[in-house]
This record gives sequence, C-alpha cells and structure tokens, in this order.
Amino acid sequence: MARALVLYSGSLASKVTLRLAQGVPGLELKVLYFRSPFFLEPEEVEDRLYPPGGGLGTKTLKREYLGMAASGTDLPFPCGACRWVLLSRAARLLRRGRLDYVITGELVGKGGLDVPQLVALDQELGLAGRVLRPLSGRLLPPTRAEERGHWPPELMFDLASPDGQRLELLARYLRVPPGVEAEERCHLANPVYVARLRLLLARESPTVNTLRLLTFRHFYYLPPDLKVVVALGQQEQAQLQTLFLPTDMRLYFSLPRSPLVLVRADWSTHPRRCRLEAATSAARIALALAGFSPGTLCELCFRFEWEEETKRLAVAAPASLEEALMPASTEVYLAS
Repeated sequence: MARALVLYSGSLASKVTLRLAQGVPGLELKVLYFRSPFFLEPEEVEDRLYPPGGGLGTKTLKREYLGMAASGTDLPFPCGACRWVLLSRAARLLRRGRLDYVITGELVGKGGLDVPQLVALDQELGLAGRVLRPLSGRLLPPTRAEERGHWPPELMFDLASPDGQRLELLARYLRVPPGVEAEERCHLANPVYVARLRLLLARESPTVNTLRLLTFRHFYYLPPDLKVVVALGQQEQAQLQTLFLPTDMRLYFSLPRSPLVLVRADWSTHPRRCRLEAATSAARIALALAGFSPGTLCELCFRFEWEEETKRLAVAAPASLEEALMPASTEVYLAS
C-alpha cells in the first residue's frame, strides 16, 4: 500500500485536493497542517479548517519561517519561499515516516511559480517525481505515483492560477465546502504586513511576539528602534494586552475609552530623556489616531511593565498623524 503526506492549509485548493486523495483506493493518507508565525492557528479558524473525518496532525515551523523571512531564497517572496519551507520539511517527514509521496493543493502559476520552477524545486529538495499536485497535474511531468498506478489519471487536472472559477466548479461537484483563503489565513498575503516585515528584518531578527505586533492596524516603526502599537477598540486592546513584555512601555490617557499603546525598544540604549521623548512621540500618534482636536492638552499615563510607578506627562494633540510621526521635540513637559 502506498503512503502519502497531504499538506493541508484549509484553502479551497487544499480541501479539493484532500477530497480527491481520499477517493484513491489503496492510498494511505497522513494529513498535516503546518503552524508558523505567519499563519492563523487552527483554533482561530475552527471548523472551517479541519478536513472531513478529522485526523489532522500539526507541525510547528517557527524557526524555519523566521529563517526564510530573514534570508529568503531565490524563489519569489513570499509564496515561493514559503513553498520551499513547506516542501523541505515535508521531505524530511517522508524520510522519517517512510512515506512515498507528498500531495499538495498547489497550482501552476500560484505565487509566481511556473512549471520549470516547480520541477526545479522538487529536484532541489530530493522530491523529484514524488510531489503530486493533482489540480495542475496534467500541466506537469508525470509523477512516480502515476507511473506505478498509485494515482489514477482521471484525478489529474489542468488548473492554473489565477483561474479560480474552474476550481470552484470542481469543489461544488465534489461537494467541498468553502476554504479559508490566503488573505485571511496567511499574514504574508497582506502587502502592508510584508512591507512592515521587510523594514523590521533590515534592522533586527524579530521574535514571534514582535511578528504578532505587525498584524495590528496601527503599527509604527520610528528609527532607530522604536516600535509603537496603538489599539483603539476593546477587542484590539484585549489582543494587545496579551503581548506586553516586561521591558515594554505601557501608555494610556486619563480619559474614557482611552487608546492602549505599547512601546517597545532596546531601552538600554535610550537614556532617561530619550525614554520620555519616546513616550511623547507615542502619545502624539495615539492622540492623532483617536481624533483629538489639534492643540488639545491631555494627561498621559505611562510606565514600564517592570515598574510599579506610573508617570504622567501633559501632551498636546498634533494637527495630523503625519505631524505626529515627525521626530519628537527635544522638550518634554512634565505634568504637575
């Protein structure tokens, strides 16, 4: 009996591919979902993610994905580099688990990878002839599974990206429910997130905690190393609350429905005066986002998480967010 590892993401393509694989007689399947700092956790998409019949295993790829983001590959970023990470780990799992094939929902052209690039990727990772991409199988060279009769030719198709209509028709024919698409499932599908990530990677190697900060709508990086996250709504504030580290600065105003602000930096390189300037800069950004009238004087409360004492400053709201993002004034006025 042939044994195959199905790489499952919860996308419509991966759901259709899994349904096809489940219909192949004599093929033993192991279904796997990879966790990464850039993917939603399975629990976050709940029943929309899990495959029919359950049996979903998970593997964490935090270290591999951080390395991918920092160094990259010759493949298009992010989707091409992501596939390299996924298939490189899959190759190791095949060797360890004595599995025969990898089955994926990849489409030719998706993420900028055409037929020659997919073939070269398989060869580079020692998977030549062992990766089945049933949705695009007729566009690719035959695999060992087809040659050995482990995968029927009628279950190979000629779909290519971005032709999503034919995929949807096939999904309806197979009675496959909608998937969790990339825009919702993967942070790297968001160009704003990718721009922030690249800016950060040019200066440091971020932790998983810092990568989660990049997902907030109002994230700002002020050179040389100041990160400011402003949470306006209650739900967003509850999410931000879980990400504070002992070295972070917490900032809010003595007002109803105050924004919650997280400020992060290497404080060992910031003398006391610079720390006050950082608090003022973050406060001006928060006041601009909260819509305070220009010149409105507000009392700012801030403290480091490692301290019990809360300090206070009087900060005037800027005329605009653009003005707030300019270098902070060298003068900081302490509230009386």
